[in-house]
Amino acid sequence: MVNNLYEELGLEENASPGEIKSSYRRLVKQHHPDAGGEKDRFLAIQDAWETLSDPFKKQQYDKNLFSFNQSSNLKNNNWEEKVNTKKYSSTIKDNEVKNWIKNIYMPTNRFISQIIKPLNQEIKKLSADPYDEELMDKFCSYISHSQKKIEKVDKLYKSISVPNSISSLGLDLYHCFSQVKDALSELDKYTQGYVDDYLFDGKEMMKEAKRIQSKMANDKKYILS
Repeated sequence: MVNNLYEELGLEENASPGEIKSSYRRLVKQHHPDAGGEKDRFLAIQDAWETLSDPFKKQQYDKNLFSFNQSSNLKNNNWEEKVNTKKYSSTIKDNEVKNWIKNIYMPTNRFISQIIKPLNQEIKKLSADPYDEELMDKFCSYISHSQKKIEKVDKLYKSISVPNSISSLGLDLYHCFSQVKDALSELDKYTQGYVDDYLFDGKEMMKEAKRIQSKMANDKKYILS
């Protein structure tokens, strides 16, 4: 039997994309380890969101769910499973943690900064005249280039499992770039219809990602001290 990801998010199987996103946001705040939530529950929520928010993955998952056939591909793409694939001993070598921070955290965080930092300036330029085609084209270009960076981030993050001893930092990093990814999606919707709510939501998600960045920077200093 396929694990029901809709139930994981407290939804019916015919839930709309908007309902899926709304439930994910509510649950991820409620069950984040920083808010006293349990790691396993938080991972399950992230797993459900990763599949149900992607149109292609959702289509494949729905097919398996309705036919009651377990999909090996779905399991291979399961983020929680990848995080827990390798079982480490109680003593984690310092160089393993340093390697993950150097090769995963640092470049991922750098890509995130390259997206967040220019945002306010890009919005300020566009605000001069949102209906000016040249200004809108430049704003769309910023979004497009940023989305390509997030695609690289996603692949990079999944390339090496997070050491268990710094799993909290790994979860924060995942949450951070997920916020940026969702923010870019909201900003893209704004360019298609000039609905201010999308612009507001996108900016708020970027602020949350920046807050998580600050927390991660402090955590990293503590880990390496």
